[in-house]
Amino acid sequence: MDTRIARLPGRDTLIIFRQALNMTLLMALYFCLQTALNIAHATTTSAIAAEGYIYGFPIVLMDETRKGMTGLDRSCTLGADINTFKHVFEKPDHTFEAVVRPNVDTLYSSAMLDLSDGPMVLTLPEVEDRYVLMAMIDAWSNNFAGIDTVPDNQGQNTLAGRYLITGPDWKGIVPRNVRHIPAPTDLVWVIGRTEVRSDQDIAVVNAIQREYKLRPLRGEQAPQKGVNCLEDHQKERPVDVVLDMSGEEFFTRLSTLMTENPPPEDQKGMELMLSTINTGRFARADVSDLPDYKKRQLDLGISLAQSSIDASKKLLGLSGWGPNPKLIPLGDYGKRYFIRAVVAQIGFGANKNEYAVYQNAERDSQSELLHGENVYTFTLKSDDMPEVGAFWSMTAYGEDGFLIDPTYQDSFGISRNALGSYNPLEKNENGDITIVISELPPEGVPLSNWLPVNEDYFQLTLRFYDPGEDILNNDWQAPPVVKQ
Repeated sequence: MDTRIARLPGRDTLIIFRQALNMTLLMALYFCLQTALNIAHATTTSAIAAEGYIYGFPIVLMDETRKGMTGLDRSCTLGADINTFKHVFEKPDHTFEAVVRPNVDTLYSSAMLDLSDGPMVLTLPEVEDRYVLMAMIDAWSNNFAGIDTVPDNQGQNTLAGRYLITGPDWKGIVPRNVRHIPAPTDLVWVIGRTEVRSDQDIAVVNAIQREYKLRPLRGEQAPQKGVNCLEDHQKERPVDVVLDMSGEEFFTRLSTLMTENPPPEDQKGMELMLSTINTGRFARADVSDLPDYKKRQLDLGISLAQSSIDASKKLLGLSGWGPNPKLIPLGDYGKRYFIRAVVAQIGFGANKNEYAVYQNAERDSQSELLHGENVYTFTLKSDDMPEVGAFWSMTAYGEDGFLIDPTYQDSFGISRNALGSYNPLEKNENGDITIVISELPPEGVPLSNWLPVNEDYFQLTLRFYDPGEDILNNDWQAPPVVKQ
C-alpha cells in the first residue's frame, strides 16, 4: 500500500491533477498553434517560419551564447577562448547574470568547444568527497553525455581519467587508456558543476577546478588577441539578442548553423521544409534573396510561434512544482521541438533528468503568486524525504530568474540564497524538516531553516542531484509551498 497517498490523499490528488492539467494545457496550446498554421495553409511562408522558429531557436541561442563567451567582447563571468575552461571561483550572487537561474550549490566550470579542427582531450582528477558533474550539450541543446562522481555498478568512482571528445566527422584511433565521447555536433558546451557546501569550502573546490584540463589531441592552441571583457550588466543577454532578431536575421543565422551542425538524419523532413524559405544545407538560395513580402511573413511566423511559447511559459507556473520529470525529458528532446524551445527560454543548458532534476514553483498551494510580504513553509516529512545520491537544495530567485539580494539577511549575520541537505537543518519532534521562506524570520523559527527573500514576487527552484527512481518516475512529489 502507498502510505504516502493514504496519509495525504487530498494533497497528492490535487498535485497529480494539476500536473496532468498542466501538461494537457501545454499540449493543447501547441495543437492550437498547429491548427492555426494548418488553417493558414502549411505551405505558406509564415507557417513554415513558425515551425522553423520553434525548431531552430535552441541552436541559434547556443550560437549566441558561444559568441558571448568566446567572442572579442566576451562575458567576464564565463568568457574564455574557444576550447578553454573558464572557472567561476566564487558563488554567484544577485549581480550574476551570465545564466538564468544560476545555482549556488556548485561552482561552474564552463567551456565552449569547436571540434571542427579536431578532437579535444578532457582530463579530470579523482574526487571522492563531493559531487561533480561534467555535462556536455550539443548545438541543439541536447545533453548527449555526462561524466559524474556517481559510482558505477562496481561501486567505483568514474570521474577520474582522460576523455577524447570528437566531432561527428572525425575518423581516427582513440589513444590507449582514454575514454571516447563522440559528439553529434562540432559545437559543444561543457558545463561543469562542482559541489560547494559553504563559503569556507570554496578554496577546496577551487583547487579541484584547477585540475580540470582541456587540450587538443594534436598541436597547440594559440590564445586569442584583442579580447575585451564585459560585465554581465554591460552585455545584452544571449536570449534577448535572439528574441530581438528579425525574421531575416534569425533564419540567416539558422541556415549557417544547420549547415555547420546538421541535425539528426531522422529530422531531414524539417530540413527539406526549411529549404523552401532558403534555410539550411538544402536551400538553393540565401534568406536575403527572398522577396520583401516573404521576409515580412518570416516576421509574422516568428511572432505566432513566440506567442505560443510565451503562453506555455505562463501555463507552466500554474501547477505548483514542475516540470514533471517523467513527462518532460529535459536534455533529451528527440523530436519534441516545442518543449525544447520552451526549455531553451526558461532554463537553457538543462541536464538530462538522470543527472539532476530541477523543479520550479512561482505559486503556493492555493495557486497564488509567491510574494515576500507573506510567510511560507515547505515541509519534508521524516518518512518521505527525497531520495538522492548526492544532495538536494531549494534556491530563491526574483521574477526575472536571477538571484535576489534579501533585504534583512545581513541583520541576522546570514548570507544565503539557498538551503539544502548540506545545511544543518533543524528537525522538529517528529523528525520533519520545515523550511520557512519570508522577508523576516518569524519568531521561534530557527535561523538555520530560514530562506530569506525580498518584499517582492519571487520564485523557487528545487534541485535533486543524482535523483532516485522515485523522483525520476514522479512517484515522489515535492510538497507544496504553504502560505501561513
